[in-house]
Formats: sequence, C-alpha cells, structure tokens
Amino acid sequence: MNNYTKRLQTDLNNCERVPVFEIEVQDEYGQIEWIYCDIFFKGNSVVAQRDAVSLAEEASKYIASTRIVVDNCQGLDEHLQDLYEAVLNDIEDGGIFELVQ
Repeated sequence: MNNYTKRLQTDLNNCERVPVFEIEVQDEYGQIEWIYCDIFFKGNSVVAQRDAVSLAEEASKYIASTRIVVDNCQGLDEHLQDLYEAVLNDIEDGGIFELVQ
C-alpha cells in the first residue's frame, strides 16, 4: 500500500460515518432486499466487499467484491463515488437483482 492509499485509509477511518454502502434492490419475485458493502483499502485499490450479485459469484467460494484502483489525483470522496458507481454497475450486470429507483 503506497503512502497516498494509506492516507486515504486514514481519512476513511477518521470519518464519522461507518464505511458501508447500503443499496436497495429487488429480486426476481419483486421482494425488496439490501446489498451491504463493507468499504476498505487493500493494496492500491479501494474495495467494496459485498453480497453476491451474479450466479457465478453465488457459486464461488470467494467473497464477492468490487474494486477500483486508487488514483492519486482524486480524494476520498471521488474514490467512494467511483466505487459506488462500480458496485451499481456490477448489480445491474449481475442479473440477480434490479436496482430500486
């Protein structure tokens, strides 16, 4: 983990809010559910460890996650926004859930 990523992790740790995304989704039966994502930095990436959103992820022995590479030109807020958008894309592409608007 480089120094900039360490600084972003420190900034995240010092936030007053819990580093979690809660995303409302709907399953194939119309039932409302929530996808919870724990946010943290690992290596040179910011990671959202989350529930499975595709059949392949459900069948995998690994914990599902979305990650983006840290960009030294962006701050914590921009990284979190980019990660959130990446998670939304994974949900839309996964085929198990639909986003609730």
